[in-house]
Amino acid sequence: MSKSPSASPDFSVREFFQRFPDEDACLEHIMAVRFGGTRFDCPKCGTVESTFHKLQKRRTYVCASCGHHVNPTAGTILENTRTPLVSWFYAMYLFCTTRHGVSGKELQRQLGVTYKTAYRIGQQIRDLMSKAQGFDALLTGHIELDEAYVGGRRSGG
Repeated sequence: MSKSPSASPDFSVREFFQRFPDEDACLEHIMAVRFGGTRFDCPKCGTVESTFHKLQKRRTYVCASCGHHVNPTAGTILENTRTPLVSWFYAMYLFCTTRHGVSGKELQRQLGVTYKTAYRIGQQIRDLMSKAQGFDALLTGHIELDEAYVGGRRSGG
């Protein structure tokens, strides 16, 4: 029985790279999450349980019946990226396993990309996490605080 990343809180780096060793493994995972695998109803020809095959050197799957292309990363933060999916997945793994967050410089070191790329990846993951968890609605309306300490030392005494 294979372990899924969410099945164990101790999903190690070794297990991560066994599960997602290359671009194709990441793309297959996205297909499984978004479409339930490579066999689903074709949106163009309507073939029930049509088989979709991956095109070589592209992030696209093709319907075996009509040749309709399905891009699993379309409409996601991964849509137009040239950064390898393994790097994106590893960045997401770092965000999920690190207690105190991940800085752009840490992503730059871990992923081996430029700071600009690392910063962009981090910001997009943070934005996605905030939308998914509804952080924008945490402090709205009437809020009461007890024993709160706001500000620093008072000047002049």
